[in-house]
Amino acid sequence: MHVTTVPKEYFNEAINLSMYAFQYELSKEEREKVLKGMESHEILGIFDSEKLASKLHIRPYEIFQHGRKIKMGGVASVSSYPEYRRQGHVKELITRALEIMKENGQLLAFLHPFSIDFYRKFGWELFVDKKFLIIDKGDLTFRNDQKVGSLKRFEKGEWHEDLQAVYEKYAGRSTGMLVRDDVWWKEQVIVDTIPVIFYSDDDRPEGYLLYKKVQDNKMIVKEFIVLNQQARRELWNFICQHDSMVDKVEIVTSVHEPLPFIMKNPRVKIEVVPNFMGRIVDVVSYLKQYSWASDGDAIRLNVLDEYAPWNHGLFELSGQSSRRVSGVVKDQHTITLTINTLSTVMLGYKTVPELVEIGLIQGNEEELRRLERVIPKQLTFFPDFF
Repeated sequence: MHVTTVPKEYFNEAINLSMYAFQYELSKEEREKVLKGMESHEILGIFDSEKLASKLHIRPYEIFQHGRKIKMGGVASVSSYPEYRRQGHVKELITRALEIMKENGQLLAFLHPFSIDFYRKFGWELFVDKKFLIIDKGDLTFRNDQKVGSLKRFEKGEWHEDLQAVYEKYAGRSTGMLVRDDVWWKEQVIVDTIPVIFYSDDDRPEGYLLYKKVQDNKMIVKEFIVLNQQARRELWNFICQHDSMVDKVEIVTSVHEPLPFIMKNPRVKIEVVPNFMGRIVDVVSYLKQYSWASDGDAIRLNVLDEYAPWNHGLFELSGQSSRRVSGVVKDQHTITLTINTLSTVMLGYKTVPELVEIGLIQGNEEELRRLERVIPKQLTFFPDFF
């Protein structure tokens, strides 16, 4: 079994494998678009003679954390033909992918799992949820505060730089959001939506929503991004203006968005769904750039990582520095956790006490309290998909 880079002449075969595994079809135009996008991917494959049996894509991204941009590898299109499944292909592809992402300086790896349990075996863990608000027509009640600012509605798929301005300010406050460029906005985000931007009285963009064309008496808001309460209120009132057209409104948003709380009837249906998984690729490099709230003495972490041996061992964190000291060493001054657990706590999805309670972090109480203190509170969100 040998993992190799899939050459360009096999890109069409790679698409055929994805279509078979994920049960979809592409038109000629859609296939051409996918082929163009694949030029930026690093595609790993396992061949049986001349046939592509299994594959994995690494897509180059950056995400925001603590206001910084961090390189992230998006793992996607992991697939095998059925006659090659359960032969260890995915294990080999993931192992090699982690090595390549480390070489590329991609400190994190994100993926959307077909099975959460499956990818936990390889070191990934949940790092973000997605919240769905399902609002009945009768609950579309206006906020009657004094009207401020103005709204501008654009045509379907129309791009405006003020969308990026709002998004980057919001993403800079959050953990995990993609760094978007104009191409990503136009081809992946706004392509099937109508943008509405809120402007303050002094004409600053401070919020937006993206919604799909209202049909079948239903309005779907794909993104609801606001920087303050004024933007939240005016964009909510814009949604309410559709009360004569809809029976239901569905809003996809962050679990941290307080919109339901300001409604006259906050008892709307809310669904919270685990979404993407994340994994630290290179512990030392990732921790070096992390914004610790240092409390002086070094914190010693035993990290367990079966698939990335450079992450398996004892690490010392002191101030803004980190280093790998040795192999795993257990004593009263060390904290032991898997790469999964380290990833989810550093990305702000779970806290140290929550993970201690369910037995995923071990250590003495004093060291655990110190670890909790130095990790800043974060708001995780990931509205994109790949």
